[in-house]
Amino acid sequence: MPDRTFAISATRDFPYYRKVWKKVVIILIAAAFLPLVVIGGGMYAYMARTIKHKTLEALQAEAVSHKNGIDSFLIERTMDLKLISENNNLSKMVSPGMIEQVLSSLQSQLPCFQDLGIIGQNGDHLAYTGPYDLAGKNYRDTLWFQTVMAQGVFVSDVFTGFRNEPHFIIAVKRNEGQNVWILRATIMSGLFDNIVTQVAGNRKGDAFLINSKGEFQTNSRHGGKLMMKSQVTPPGRFTGVQVDEKGSSITLTTWLETIPWLSVVSVDKGDIFEASRKMQAISLIIVLLAGFLMVLAILLTTDSLVSMLEEKRKRRHRLDSRLRRTAFLASSMKLARGVFSDLNDIFSNIHVTATLMKEQTGLADSGETDILAKQIFSESIRGKNLIDSFIRFAAPKDPIIMDVDIHMILNRIIVFLKTSLIEKNIDLMTDFQDGLPCVRSDVAVLRQVFLNFLLNASAVAGTNGSIRVSTSRKENFVMILISDSGPGLGNADMEQIFDLQHLTKRGDWGFGMAISRFIMERIGGKISVSNGKKHGVIFEVQVPEAFIGSFSDSELVILD
Repeated sequence: MPDRTFAISATRDFPYYRKVWKKVVIILIAAAFLPLVVIGGGMYAYMARTIKHKTLEALQAEAVSHKNGIDSFLIERTMDLKLISENNNLSKMVSPGMIEQVLSSLQSQLPCFQDLGIIGQNGDHLAYTGPYDLAGKNYRDTLWFQTVMAQGVFVSDVFTGFRNEPHFIIAVKRNEGQNVWILRATIMSGLFDNIVTQVAGNRKGDAFLINSKGEFQTNSRHGGKLMMKSQVTPPGRFTGVQVDEKGSSITLTTWLETIPWLSVVSVDKGDIFEASRKMQAISLIIVLLAGFLMVLAILLTTDSLVSMLEEKRKRRHRLDSRLRRTAFLASSMKLARGVFSDLNDIFSNIHVTATLMKEQTGLADSGETDILAKQIFSESIRGKNLIDSFIRFAAPKDPIIMDVDIHMILNRIIVFLKTSLIEKNIDLMTDFQDGLPCVRSDVAVLRQVFLNFLLNASAVAGTNGSIRVSTSRKENFVMILISDSGPGLGNADMEQIFDLQHLTKRGDWGFGMAISRFIMERIGGKISVSNGKKHGVIFEVQVPEAFIGSFSDSELVILD
């Protein structure tokens, strides 16, 4: 029998030493982590701010460069048109085939030009080449015509005009003596969109242009079409770049120099600060690794010291435990003598009673014989109860490993539960496999496991329910299936049914389940649960044929 007194005493000592151990560990960890957190946290914050500052500076420089590129494009296209108008007079430009030749020459070098047109000083379309039917149109009343005549050069906002499609133009005026004429070109929106969106590249973001009214002058990646109203409200004219951080994006805005258009570049923070996040992740891993090594060293060192203290304490408890056990055995012997003394008295009474019955055998009145018989029965019951109580008290509590007949255990439990099942009108069906081999295990723990599951099944099956118990053999295990007719288990109950304090919706109490699973794990078995095909729950208990439990040698009593 294991030394239970020592086990209890050692258990009581454990919290005391572990409390001291916890205090020491907490103090050492705090002393080690405090400088790590202060120094590492300060360096981390400084590096994070520096990287963010440098990243934003780079983005602003990129936005300025992008704005300058758009300005340069518009200026260069304007200069191209000025060069053509300066090198050609009106009569030559309106001569048959000339304007087509000029556009073809431009498109071979600069595919951004979509069409060309010559407009006279009265607004008449003198010559046109391009995909639209604009010949003969008069532009005298249009805003762009009036602006070009007044200023000499004009880059328009996106408008629809006579072609009823969004576009923008570049127009230059040529004074040729008494003749004044305008060379006008339309820029291809698709190619211009590509130039504007280059700054976004492969990043998660967007780049577009809006006019002073907030209308899109280029298409947006996120669905903004030409001339639609943008969600960005143009601020007043300013120099440089404005940075706005909202939500998960960073928006940079800057005004163009050549035309009152606002360049808007929006980039995803996660994409921009990816390098920063990698640095943060690496720093965190380094800190965690260093912390883990420090904690491991502290735990190993302090645990070794505490273990030495516990071992010395255990030695003292072993001596105390032996003395207590000796006193217990002495008390038990006195108790045993008293029990056997009672047994002697009982047998004496039986003997005397039997003698009296024999002497009065010839009496006519049999009433006294009946009384004596009842006295014999009463004394016999008293003796049996005393003997049984003593046997239960003195019975060994150690696990006993022996050959166990699973069917015998189940049948005994079923007989024990028969009255309770009849009261609830529960139908218990058995399907035992013939020739099932005995298993090498502890009969007491198996009895407890089966009793737990059968009691649970009778509780959840309810009145007029049913329980089914079946056995089979699979490889080196004996399988016991216990199913009930109650409701099935939900996903949450299925995951927590073996928790000590969990009570399922249908009434399974996790305390008995947890004890049963713990017992089965100690003897090398397994327990699993699943829902039945139609209703109810099936508990599957796997008992190994050969004992493969985790009891220590001092706990086991093995019977061959």
